[in-house]
Amino acid sequence: MTISVDQLREILKYDPDTGKFTWRERLETFPSSPEDIRRFNTRNAGEMVYEEAHRGYSRMSLLGKRYKSHRVAWCMTHGAWPDDQIDHINGVRSDNRIENLRAVSQIENSRNMRRLSNNMSGVTGVNWDKKNWRWVATISVNNKSIHLCQTKDFATAVAARRAAEEKYNFHPNHGRD
Repeated sequence: MTISVDQLREILKYDPDTGKFTWRERLETFPSSPEDIRRFNTRNAGEMVYEEAHRGYSRMSLLGKRYKSHRVAWCMTHGAWPDDQIDHINGVRSDNRIENLRAVSQIENSRNMRRLSNNMSGVTGVNWDKKNWRWVATISVNNKSIHLCQTKDFATAVAARRAAEEKYNFHPNHGRD
């Protein structure tokens, strides 16, 4: 079962400017023994929540279940768990400031990807065709690869790719380092 927004707000404090979480003092209404509550408050109240990294994303354990920190930040700020994905606009997976988070579909999220490490041209969607000795520009939209151009001029291929990214509403950060 997913933790409720009210429960999150009862046990955590979120700073939207830093993206960090701290533990709130547990009250007598918390479902635990008075001794456990006292022990928790002595050790943890006001302290930063331990967030472990998993593939660059920070996550935390709350009431026996793991949650991705960016989803918790979204929920605490907007009052509901996101329906789909949360995108880190600047591409830094541990940056959970609310200004860096946006609720998106999987397609929108994929339109804000960093350049793949095996990219040889330095521009996403622009590749060298050894057979024809040309630069080829392509873009993938709705799981279909669209051929944009094939040219000897690298700048022309890059311009074609950038124009297609704008046409198909890719995020300006798409293809960053």
